[in-house]
Amino acid sequence: MSRKKRKNEANGLYSIIAIIIAIFTVIIVFVIGAFVIFMSKTKTETGKVEDINAEQETIVSTGETADTNTSNEQKEDAASDNNGDQKADATSGKSIQDELAEVEAKAKEHSDNWDSSNAGQQEMNIFAGECFKIWDDELNSLWNRLTEEVDASTKDKLVKEQKAWISEKEKNSTVAGFYAKGGSMQPMLEATEAEEITHARVYTVAGYLADARGESFSVPADVQKEFDNMKTLDDVFTDLQGEWMFDESRGAVIGVQKSAECDYGVPDTNWTVWITGGDLLSDLDVYGYCGSTDTIVFEKSGGYYELKKAFDDENTVVLSFTNTLEEICEDSIFADRVK
Repeated sequence: MSRKKRKNEANGLYSIIAIIIAIFTVIIVFVIGAFVIFMSKTKTETGKVEDINAEQETIVSTGETADTNTSNEQKEDAASDNNGDQKADATSGKSIQDELAEVEAKAKEHSDNWDSSNAGQQEMNIFAGECFKIWDDELNSLWNRLTEEVDASTKDKLVKEQKAWISEKEKNSTVAGFYAKGGSMQPMLEATEAEEITHARVYTVAGYLADARGESFSVPADVQKEFDNMKTLDDVFTDLQGEWMFDESRGAVIGVQKSAECDYGVPDTNWTVWITGGDLLSDLDVYGYCGSTDTIVFEKSGGYYELKKAFDDENTVVLSFTNTLEEICEDSIFADRVK
């Protein structure tokens, strides 16, 4: 074979090899590009799911009370626990009734293991916050599942109801702390009130979820008894009902009466509070209340009236006025029950 012919054959072989290499290069580039695009899309979609979960968590957020007693790290742990609860609930076949029985047992165990005999106020504040967190975590877990299992119309109604509940809980918890405003007990009083209100709300939301799943559900008798003992706003007004003298020289009193039975009754209200030489208040002006301390706070005339029973004295009420909730009123009226 001549040198020229061998050279031509070699060139032809090199050309074929070059074409094969080029084809493989194109294939590799295409595969790598497709993989990069796929991973980018997956990351974006994951971010969207997290955003939705974050929005739902905000709806059931407990606001200032939760921020006071639960750190950001604890909230992240709670969110992780909630997701785990949802997965376990979906696979274990556990009923909502059984789930709440376990949470009740957890709360009882936490309380039974608490030794308050040598605890300082700081430790008691922390313990109250932990008790609240048990029920707050459960409420968030139930809420996340409930909003995934109901239709859009029902979800809208539930969101409105939940937001109204959050507002009431935060206000009532704030009022509970007024009994020791500025003192070391204030965080404990706020957390304890928040725990009681959240505990009751858990059973309401659990009932909604059980109903959505077609499960039977009821509040245990001992738990229902606990809820029945929680004072309503009407109960607190009833405890404060009557006339309370604060200036005998001019017959000045604070009157707490049912509007229908009161000469000064505010129209379309259930209760009226009248003050000699002062404002007329009613249940429509109520900002928040605390049943355990018989305290009602009214929002009126650009400020806040606080009406409560005096500490360890059933026959004395204290009326205070502040411009903001952050102030501590130093000019309170002490009034004695008129016999």
